[in-house]
Amino acid sequence: MEYLNPTFMLLMAAALAAITAGLHSVLGEQRLLAPLLASDAPPMQSEFARNVTRFAWHWTSVLWLCVGAVLALTAYGEIDAPWLVFGIGAVHFIMGVADAILTRGQHIGWPLITLIGGLTLLAFYTIQTQ
Repeated sequence: MEYLNPTFMLLMAAALAAITAGLHSVLGEQRLLAPLLASDAPPMQSEFARNVTRFAWHWTSVLWLCVGAVLALTAYGEIDAPWLVFGIGAVHFIMGVADAILTRGQHIGWPLITLIGGLTLLAFYTIQTQ
């Protein structure tokens, strides 16, 4: 049962984190940021606010790439921090479920976020019980 291999699960979660990062930047820029930044809403009238909004949005995507790197390095044995892996899994799983509930399933990110968390938690559990 290769799919229950913690290395495989961590690598899949890492790949999903990278995919999520890319989708977050590209689709977020197209569907949310560009219209928001082009709006005449009072906060968006400031160039500073527009720059900070775009920076913060894409910074989140960079952080997902970092999460993916931590998960991949853990899968390859380069990082041995089981509680960090647990934290990554728990936060992603909880926030993915919360996203699904709060958006009534309309946000396209909740399945990926939840799956990253589930795979990571399952890998953590599998490693702890070996």
